[in-house]
Amino acid sequence: MTPLPGHDGNKSVPEISQLIGRKLVTMENGISEVHFELGDIWLNLQGILHGGAFATMLDTACGVASRSMLDFDKYRGQVTLELKTSFFKAGRPGAYIAKGKVLRMGRSVSFSEAVLFNDKEQEVARASATFKLLPREPG
Repeated sequence: MTPLPGHDGNKSVPEISQLIGRKLVTMENGISEVHFELGDIWLNLQGILHGGAFATMLDTACGVASRSMLDFDKYRGQVTLELKTSFFKAGRPGAYIAKGKVLRMGRSVSFSEAVLFNDKEQEVARASATFKLLPREPG
């Protein structure tokens, strides 16, 4: 497992990141690009990707964009307060790319958005997210 940016190396990438085939391509200056590879395990009863898979990829891209702007001397990370997701096309197992960007970074809250593309470069979903920034405990 690879260490997460902003951690001391004792924490590893969560298993869900491995399950969705997450690969960080860009994480800088409030911009993210994250690639994913989803298998049949994510199919719902209709034989299409579960909406939660799309939401997970979009939440990841929004979170990575926000994380890229955190001062880790002051913050230990962030948590999702709200995620609004719009679905445009049904998904199939395969490769996806999510591109995120920070819209506003405050002292306690970050606002970001992301767009999800399938392997045909079609926009399949988009989301906006609000994150609570977690300050480091003094001492």
